[in-house]
This record gives sequence, structure tokens and C-alpha cells, in this order.
Amino acid sequence: MSTPTTTAAPAREGVPAILATVRPRVADGPRPRHILMTLLADYWIRSGSRAPSGALVELLGDFGISEAGARTVLSRVARDGRVTVDREGRRTFYALTPRLRERLIGGLELLASFGMEAHEVETWSCVAFSVPEEQRAARHKLRAGLQWLGFAPLYDGLWVSPRRVLQRAETLVESLGITAASVFEADIRGIGSAYGRPTDAWDLASISAIYRDFIAELEPIAERMRSGHLEDREALAWRTEIMSVWRAFPTVDPGLPESLLPQDWPRARARQLFEELYLGLAAAAERRVHRAVAHHDESLVSAAAAHGLSID
Repeated sequence: MSTPTTTAAPAREGVPAILATVRPRVADGPRPRHILMTLLADYWIRSGSRAPSGALVELLGDFGISEAGARTVLSRVARDGRVTVDREGRRTFYALTPRLRERLIGGLELLASFGMEAHEVETWSCVAFSVPEEQRAARHKLRAGLQWLGFAPLYDGLWVSPRRVLQRAETLVESLGITAASVFEADIRGIGSAYGRPTDAWDLASISAIYRDFIAELEPIAERMRSGHLEDREALAWRTEIMSVWRAFPTVDPGLPESLLPQDWPRARARQLFEELYLGLAAAAERRVHRAVAHHDESLVSAAAAHGLSID
């Protein structure tokens, strides 16, 4: 099973290069947009908080994104309805829309538990379908939607997921007007060596390699953090990059049961490292955000706050 690829933009000297061996394999879409949305979700997700545009431009500059590039991505996310825009004289402020804020909080709840412990799956969610060639666009949307829900193709027309998402899958199928489909739960017992287990729907070697690359890139950063050798700007950059990558992992690995996975599966170690760094870098990253906000509006400094793996 292939994963989307993107081209990584170079980072400014002294700032992490977006986990170059990892992130392009798990996060689709333009890098500036991912960085901006991660910053907003990490420091301005609380209801009523808003960010001065100048502060966001300054912070995006820490990731090697030019002022023109930063203002372009701000305009685009506003046009897409991801943020609200308030103007007071010559000053502009951005905030997450209530709908997107709720979606991000829901996503954070998933990330709070993803990879923490092994779990077993008694029955798998399944979608069997047949979509004719003349409905190619609907078929593409169905596959993309199923992948987002944690499904993968065990066979061409049979997709499976370890998550209990039948209602959401049924809603997706109906919304696309697809009638030749069945949505059901099953105890999958494969026959033979090829596609003998439900996890064979995923490219386990590729997923394992992504986890291991993530671990290899971040272990030296964890050592630097523990020894106190990361400056505030670096802490913000790494914390943002780490979340930007980690939030995509559940779309690559929907929480496959460890009893069906190879020994020494690296997910638990990747999770441990993610949690240590994301939480451990929070205070220093927040100081960097506060300095940027203070340059543009002192009154909004306290509203910008790093959160943990839950929203209080």
C-alpha cells in the first residue's frame, strides 16, 4: 500500500528540516499550510483565542517560510474557511473556526491514546463494494474516505479496518450514491500464505520503516532536550514538526493489533518518544510563541498557550 509523498522545503539554518526522511511519507499537502495549522492547533485552540497575523508570519519564518509565503498561506486558509479573520484598523487577527476547532479537539483525543498500549480486534469493520467505471470519481472519493477512516484493501473490492467505524462508513457510502456495497463486521480468517491475515491489507514493512525513521531522527533531539541544549526557537520548531508528523500516523497505521504484527513492532517506542518530546518541549516552545505575540499585541500573550495531549 503506497503512502502519499511531498517535496520537503528547506528549513532555515539551525531549525529542523521537517524530519525529511519521515514527514513526506505520511503527510500530504503543502508544508506551510501544515505548519500553520499545527501552530494554531497547538497554541490557539482554546475558545476565544486569536493570533495576530504579524506573530504568525514571524513564527512561520522560524521554519524557513518567507513573509510573502506566510501571508499567502494565511490568505488561503481564510478563503478555505479554516480560520476567521478579524480586522481592527491596520491590524489583522486569525482564529480557528468553531467547527474546525471541534474537529481538531476530536483529533487530539485520538492522538492522546494512539500507540499507548496493545489492543486486540475480535471483529473487523468491512466494506465490500463494486463501483462501475462510469462512476470513477465516486470510486476515488470512496477509497479516499475509507482510507481516512482507517480502512485498507484486503482485496480490490473488500476494505477492512480495525476500528469500529461502521456507521461512519455507511454514511460515506450513502453520501456518494453508491448502491452496490455492503457494510458489515466480520471475524476474518485468511486461507493460505498470501493475504492470510487482515493486516495483510497494509504494507507492514513500510509502516515499520516510517516508525523507525521517526525514532532515529528524534532520539538525538530527546538527548539534547534532556541535557538542556535546545533553545526556545528550536523547541518550538521541533515540537511543531513532531506533531505535524505524528498526527498523520493514525492514517498510516489505524491501530493494528500487535498480536498480528511482527515482533519488536516499533509503534510503542515511537509513541513514547513523541510524548516525551511533545510534552517536554512545551514550556520552551510557549516562551517563543509569547515573544512573537508580544511583538505585535501584548494583550494577547496570555491567550496563546501550549496544551498537553488534552484540552482543559
